[in-house]
Amino acid sequence: MGAVDIFGTSSSVACYRVRLQILDKIVGGVPSSPSVIKGWLKTRMDIGDRHLQELVQKTLTERFPDRQPSADELADALMESDAAPSINGFKRVPDTGELAYEGRCMKAALKEWANSAYPGVDWDGKTATGSDVGRPLPKGFRKGLMATLSERVFVPDVYIGLGVKEPTGVEERIKHVMTPQGPRSSINRVEYVQSPVLEFELKVHDDFLTPQAWGRIWERGEDIGVGADRGRSDGKFELLAWERI
Repeated sequence: MGAVDIFGTSSSVACYRVRLQILDKIVGGVPSSPSVIKGWLKTRMDIGDRHLQELVQKTLTERFPDRQPSADELADALMESDAAPSINGFKRVPDTGELAYEGRCMKAALKEWANSAYPGVDWDGKTATGSDVGRPLPKGFRKGLMATLSERVFVPDVYIGLGVKEPTGVEERIKHVMTPQGPRSSINRVEYVQSPVLEFELKVHDDFLTPQAWGRIWERGEDIGVGADRGRSDGKFELLAWERI
């Protein structure tokens, strides 16, 4: 039951099927589950990660002074430490466990690209007329494209699957931040998936953007990318398909 069922009417909504190919890596940006962090810790301990050695030795002295713990016990103890590492990663599709990029993040990315492609209040086809421009907005409409897109373009998918249940890997990256005490550097750990294909739908109320405008938005998006760490050029992609359903 919804508004259409109750009122018997509906607005003009166009649906598009989108498919894009990540060229290199898409990087996760949400805190990972404890199981992911524990697995990473055990792997790094197995290879003698020098960054963990001090924490490992401290934990052994404090928690296990009389015996050698198992790898699981030691990983659990490390995770309880104030100095325990954190890893940013991906959410999972509830029913399948597939790693996913969130639909709300895709909409946020579209708004970012639209604002970059058309930073003012005008865009291609905004007040044009003709059968090839969809439904142009009325003359005098003063909102910019980012605000208009926010109200009229939607990604129905809560999760956009990445096609895998485990990340390709975890990378350690140096993060530079400015603090009240001056510039500081820290190690940021992130999950990534190598070259997935993302497929999802877009709902566009009133189908108000021309193909020329959409082309400019997607061209800008290909260079800006999706996911975390876009400033490092992660998440760049190639648009494979744009089809009206």
